[in-house]
Amino acid sequence: MGYFIDYIKTYANVNRKGRELQIYVQQFDHHLIEDENSLKVLKCDIERQIMVMNEKYPRSRPVRLDVFSDGRTGQWTILVEHDSDSIVCMISYKKVLGCYAANNMNDKDKRQ
Repeated sequence: MGYFIDYIKTYANVNRKGRELQIYVQQFDHHLIEDENSLKVLKCDIERQIMVMNEKYPRSRPVRLDVFSDGRTGQWTILVEHDSDSIVCMISYKKVLGCYAANNMNDKDKRQ
């Protein structure tokens, strides 16, 4: 099973660079991620976008990606370097535990 982008929380008190990063990550809100490899690729894409924005706006404080994962859930936080209180956005994901489909019901359930 894959992963699901559960929510993306953005913060209003950001500069232009922060807003561009928020817009970039919001495109993934409530998306399914096929597998662990795809999750890693998405993380790398976000890190690359952070690098691009840091280069585009050299006069602003650089931002970085902070990563947390416990195997079933995870969170990526984009925040200002050396200032854990200055958060741009948080991306929360969960592991998909299963998939419900009517055609997957067993015969006993179909008779009821």
